[in-house]
Amino acid sequence: MEEIVLQNKPKLIKWLSLDHIIVLQHVQAKKLITMSQYRDLKEMKAKDRVIQLLDIILERGENACRDFLYLLKEDDVNEISPELSDWIKTVDTEDQKTEKDKGRECLNRPIQETTNMTEQSGIQVTCKNSASGGGSIIAPVITGGNLSSFEMNTTVAPSGRQVVQTNYQKSDRDCEHRPIQDYQRFLKENTSKLIQKVKNFDPIIDDLDLHDELVANVRAKPTDQEKMRKLLTCVNCESIAKDLFNALCEHEKRLMNELLKRY
Repeated sequence: MEEIVLQNKPKLIKWLSLDHIIVLQHVQAKKLITMSQYRDLKEMKAKDRVIQLLDIILERGENACRDFLYLLKEDDVNEISPELSDWIKTVDTEDQKTEKDKGRECLNRPIQETTNMTEQSGIQVTCKNSASGGGSIIAPVITGGNLSSFEMNTTVAPSGRQVVQTNYQKSDRDCEHRPIQDYQRFLKENTSKLIQKVKNFDPIIDDLDLHDELVANVRAKPTDQEKMRKLLTCVNCESIAKDLFNALCEHEKRLMNELLKRY
């Protein structure tokens, strides 16, 4: 979507400049720009206003460009130019959504409409084994889904008997590999502890792909506890809950390992 906007930027400038005021109102109504950006754009000349608007949309990335193209599909917007109306009908925005995009959409759905997803986790172990003098090696079987660091050294004794030395080291990030069936439920059951004990809030929210307005509302809270409480009330989608779970594992390893031991 970003590429489509960029490639057609000269045409969009021409079309949208025909009624830049109504375009700006629709963009603001869809919350594609902040109030500060809206005020700055109002002070500009018509053509400069459209150019700056498109630059803002492009800077915000793929999701903002897709939302902008959705907006252009609305009759109230594209009727300002017959050429724009004809062109936007040829733009396919439906089949280009990524899983992350779908996850972000869940933030706008009522909680009862969301569904739980079952995640599968696994581990890959690479072993390099060899034997000399006619010896043979039978590959061992490894079971368990909570391994995160695994080393296996295999040697062959003079008798031809296989000797396997296994070295397992537990990583601080084991929580990322812990199979969780319901991330929303995990966060809900641990809400109190997360609010009380999460200290590295800023890098956690930086890892989440959330709308700018939501991020601003959360960051506006005066303490990390209130920020975490506000964030948890906004997570009503399983995919966003999973992203938050992984961000917590990254930045609050000890806390998450403690919570997972009891879960």
